[in-house]
Amino acid sequence: MVAFGAVLFRARGQLLGADLGLNGSLISIALVLYGVTTWLELQYWRQLSIPTLIGIPELSRAEQRKGKLLKDGVYRAVRHPRFLSAGIGIVANALIINHVGMYGLILLLFPAGFVMLMFEERELVDRFGEEYRQYQREVPQVLPRMHKAKCE
Repeated sequence: MVAFGAVLFRARGQLLGADLGLNGSLISIALVLYGVTTWLELQYWRQLSIPTLIGIPELSRAEQRKGKLLKDGVYRAVRHPRFLSAGIGIVANALIINHVGMYGLILLLFPAGFVMLMFEERELVDRFGEEYRQYQREVPQVLPRMHKAKCE
């Protein structure tokens, strides 16, 4: 890990690309996005246990990970608020850093995130069956419908 970090540090100029400079408007937008991310995280942290937050159910045997399907609070607006929060945070970081390479990184991370979502959805269907399929029909995956986004 240290060697990998050292290589990344030495190659940071090439990886980050051109510095587009400080931009007050982008920083303002990023601060708003950080606020949204913080709000989302507070919403789902209220509903998730520490083991769930760190992924213990996914590492457990199938018969031990049934659990309860969350459909209240922020989970009434989107099925994956953690992915939404992470995506917003990545965009906010890119706006603050404002290097070409960060925008390129977004182009790589977002498709990777959607692949991860596909695996997450499959695991949740396996875990909760028809109850989750019904939830999929009722609640959007990541982007909320503004007219239905009512969280407690």
